[in-house]
Amino acid sequence: MEETHTDMPMELRNSLPHSQAMDSLLTVLDVLDAYVLIVDQESRIRFFNLSYLDAYQSPLARVGIPQEKILGLPLVSLPDSRKDWELFQRIMKSGKALQKYYFQDDDSHYSGLADLVPIVTDVFSGIMIIQQEREKLRALTQEIAHYKALASSLQKKLDAKDDLPPRFRQIIGVSEPFVKALRIGAQVAPTGSSVCILGESGTGKEVFAEAIHYSSAYAQGPLIKVNCAAIPESLMESELFGYEKGAFTGANLNGNPGKFELANNGTLFLDEVGEMPPSMQVKLLRALQEREITRVGGRKPIKLNFRLITATNRDLEQMVREGTFREDLYYRICIIPLHLPPLRERRSDIPLLASEFLASLDMPQWKRRAFSDEVLEQFMNYSWPGNIRELKNCVERMAILCMTEEIGAEYLPAAVANASVGLPGTGVAPDLTQYRLHDILDKVECDAIRSVLSLTGGNKAKAIEILGISKRNFYLKLDKYGLR
Repeated sequence: MEETHTDMPMELRNSLPHSQAMDSLLTVLDVLDAYVLIVDQESRIRFFNLSYLDAYQSPLARVGIPQEKILGLPLVSLPDSRKDWELFQRIMKSGKALQKYYFQDDDSHYSGLADLVPIVTDVFSGIMIIQQEREKLRALTQEIAHYKALASSLQKKLDAKDDLPPRFRQIIGVSEPFVKALRIGAQVAPTGSSVCILGESGTGKEVFAEAIHYSSAYAQGPLIKVNCAAIPESLMESELFGYEKGAFTGANLNGNPGKFELANNGTLFLDEVGEMPPSMQVKLLRALQEREITRVGGRKPIKLNFRLITATNRDLEQMVREGTFREDLYYRICIIPLHLPPLRERRSDIPLLASEFLASLDMPQWKRRAFSDEVLEQFMNYSWPGNIRELKNCVERMAILCMTEEIGAEYLPAAVANASVGLPGTGVAPDLTQYRLHDILDKVECDAIRSVLSLTGGNKAKAIEILGISKRNFYLKLDKYGLR
């Protein structure tokens, strides 16, 4: 195995006075992706980090300076450094750092920006030189530009909600299909027409019903919610229409108003309306047509003014074709159909929702908590059959089990942890906009190294030459991608 530069002992690269603070500083400097030199007042090199060795070993060797002779050399002995000596003296005299100083090394062909920082302590005086190569700065600038573009795109999506009523703006989501549903909801809210909210379980139908109610002319009235699937068929009529005293055994002596009466001058929200039994569908249709109801055991019709919103995860049109849902009732309640997309069709909203759910948890022992990048990536990969409700439960479970500020992938439920995007036969369409940039670059880099090694028959020295990277970086990437 070829020797890497990381095997070079620190004592061959450092002759600075020892102290706990200095040793800690040098440890940090050694892992920086920048070329770092520390020189004393006599211009002698007292420290250089691994990145400096990586970059300058070959140019120095060409002028007769081996790596083991770099430490202790006067700076003026190095190629292209003589012209900078007066500058270093001025910095030492003024005690002020010089930032973003352009450098160009004709021998190594490196150029970029450097920071020159004076160091003055009881035991040492000198200058720290930190060089950032232009190519690396360009790559960093491109990456920053990429993320600025993503941020700008997100801001545009947020701006697209600015003209919506407050209740709709508050609903979390910026994906195109979701914003489209928000716009339809905001458009129909003031009309008073009956709205049927369609979507899978857990997509937020009740949240939309509340937004429509509080953005309508009925906002000052009550919002009465009824889950049709939770009421036994034998009790449904009395629950919806109320009953008079003595209407049946056990009835309240004063009678009882039903949900329709309670919703007078407000909104009645019938959730899971597809579960309503056929016997009640006829009575519901009459109540909607006449805008009046008669209590169980009563004779006097009661006129009402209310707005109707229904919701279901069932396919009502299919139920009409099968004869399990009345066609005339369907057209009465579904004047405005509003389809809510499932979470798998609005993947860009998943991190927003997860972060909001995490922040809303009442866990005072943590001032600030966040999911790791790996967790968010798996959240995006998973199809979420239970939609927002499943995501919210998952977030709460992970937050309770994790005892650190960053919630890692080890706390993911098995189904989420094993998820993949766009597997054949899963019905999950891949969302290409959600791939992380560094993952794409890593894959390209790994494939390139593997291909070059194959072309050179495993000759690493030749591969390094073809790839145009340093030996140290080459071996670090072999370890990173498991290509040893």
